[in-house]
Amino acid sequence: MTAVIAPGVLADALRRHERSVRVERAVVFGGIVALGVSVLLFWQFALGSIINLRYVSTPVDVARSLLALAETGDLLQNAGVTMTEATAGYLIGVTVGLVGAFLLLTTRRGYEVLEPYVLAFYSVPKIALAPLFIMWFGLGPSPKVILAALMVFLIVFVNTVAGVRAVDRGLVDVVRVLGARRGQLLRVVFLPAAAPAIMAAVRVTFARAMVGTVLAELIASTEGLGYVIVRASRQFDVATVFAGVVVIAALVMTVNVAMRAVERRVFPWASRPVHA
Repeated sequence: MTAVIAPGVLADALRRHERSVRVERAVVFGGIVALGVSVLLFWQFALGSIINLRYVSTPVDVARSLLALAETGDLLQNAGVTMTEATAGYLIGVTVGLVGAFLLLTTRRGYEVLEPYVLAFYSVPKIALAPLFIMWFGLGPSPKVILAALMVFLIVFVNTVAGVRAVDRGLVDVVRVLGARRGQLLRVVFLPAAAPAIMAAVRVTFARAMVGTVLAELIASTEGLGYVIVRASRQFDVATVFAGVVVIAALVMTVNVAMRAVERRVFPWASRPVHA
């Protein structure tokens, strides 16, 4: 009798759990939508009584500016330029950060020797380097890609090292006793254990790549979303400035959502903080 009832009880508990999860997601989503709508309504109808609308525009005007940019083709063209530069810098930064961290960790004292220099360079405001890169590499895509890659590299490198060094030393000693070599330790122990921290860093750093790209475009560029924002600001076209910011935010959020979905599927058991 118990064997017959148990599966039904388990199935009922599973259904209740799934229902509660759906309700929780619906509540969170509803809260997100309600907060967003409230902010937009306040911006449209109430913010003008506090701040001159000449300086903040309105959501309706921003939407009109977005439509105008889309109709002329400026939006697609400049967004494509920024995304291409940010993606290239992101891929370079992630690759160099991962490879560099694991190569350095295979040495006995490599990271300890370089750590002060890494931390010192990490503390340098990257925006201060943008004018140098533009002077060295011109107004083309190179300075944007390099700055984006640099901002991504440091975060991925630091989080990879932190994730690997957080592996339980007892586990490492046991695997070594069983005869594992350094390459096997890296592949079988360190990489799987550090994967959640690495994946979290890889996910959030696209936003930093976009920041680096747009920063370089804001300083000196002839195309890209940063160029659109600067051009609009010089014409005091606040609606277009906000339109550029909205497009940048939408692109970053879309990429982050996609990466988050991949992370949940590949590493559903763990989530690690990111040192940024």
